[in-house]
Amino acid sequence: MTVTSIFILIFALILVLLVTERYHRSVAALIGALLTILFGIEYGLFHLPSILDEVVSLIDVNTILLAIGVMILAEAVARTGFFEFIGLGLAKLVGGSFRRVSVILIILTVFITAFVTTITAMVIMGALTISLARRFKADPSRTIVYEAIMTNVGGLMLMISSIPNLIVASHLDLEFLEFVEISLPLALLITLASALYIFIALGRQPMSLRKIEANPWTVIEDKSTFYRAMIIFVSAIVLFIFRDFIGAPLGLIALGCAVAVLALGSKEPESIFSSIDWGTIFFLTSFYVIVGGLEKSGVLELLANGIFQISEIEPTAFPVANMWVCATASSIIDNIPITMILIPIMKYVSRFAHIPLRILGWSMVFGANLGGSLTPIGAPSCIIAVGILRREGKPISWGEWFRKCLPLVSIQLLLASFYILFLLKA
Repeated sequence: MTVTSIFILIFALILVLLVTERYHRSVAALIGALLTILFGIEYGLFHLPSILDEVVSLIDVNTILLAIGVMILAEAVARTGFFEFIGLGLAKLVGGSFRRVSVILIILTVFITAFVTTITAMVIMGALTISLARRFKADPSRTIVYEAIMTNVGGLMLMISSIPNLIVASHLDLEFLEFVEISLPLALLITLASALYIFIALGRQPMSLRKIEANPWTVIEDKSTFYRAMIIFVSAIVLFIFRDFIGAPLGLIALGCAVAVLALGSKEPESIFSSIDWGTIFFLTSFYVIVGGLEKSGVLELLANGIFQISEIEPTAFPVANMWVCATASSIIDNIPITMILIPIMKYVSRFAHIPLRILGWSMVFGANLGGSLTPIGAPSCIIAVGILRREGKPISWGEWFRKCLPLVSIQLLLASFYILFLLKA
């Protein structure tokens, strides 16, 4: 067998393991990385005396450090009770019916996910929604499902809002402010359209005569730690914005702020370490090795040539088609490997089809983030939402998920499609 055939089989095996969830995704990626190294040595892609240096050179250390730093920062801020504080305060302010409170919670979910992982956001908002639903004596099922969808919209907002954003930003050298200028407006547009759709979909509900009496400050256990963590977190955002003037890599800024929040803004750093999604870090690191093997073996060039032929048919429509393919794939397979595989392919297509690489990058960001909402296993937040509803005695089937989510996610993807066409003409 040729080296290309061997690496196609390795990649197919990894995809099967990811889709079937026979192993945890990080274990599947580690298996793939090990096979890549072993067969790479056998076929002369790697050389044994310098194998460690060659493998490490495939890993984007800046992205790994950026992901670790952002995770630590987000976890430290979440532990202060800041997001529960905001949610309870808004719910108390709005009052009235659970329908109105639900829309506020759904919008809040988007903004929370801009700063923390989708898993953290879903856990926080799920617990808050269940608590408020009990006060209103309402059914939280639809609200929680819609919150899961909106966590993926929140992933569009900023460079630090999702792992695919970090990967694309690192490889395409996108700045923090570019996400503010390009991705944030789309996220806000989708949020407004989604809020209107959800308000109508939730239907009329009786007004609640109960008022929420809880004081939002009761969720803040330590105000001193709260203020310190917030100062460091805001400082990190400012440093990301002015990274061009500072000249420091994003990974170094994130790691530096993470160290600061561990030293000054947290009383339990060990607890924060245990809550970090190390599986994603191992997954990212391993998949960089896999992608490097696919590139060295000629598999990516083979894929790129096929995609290039398609892109020549209608270059204007290709970025939109790329987004839909990315979204569909992300609904079945984790959006991280989809993004990592597409980046080198899109670089090739951009170079030979003369399609702006940044436009292709944005199409990947939009598709990878929004596509996860299409199925109950498409994104971690969707899996968390299904688990919350099951624990509450309100299990949701795939059919129910599609009925509730497909119209809304289709609207979101259509808006993103028109936005990409707008970017092409701008």
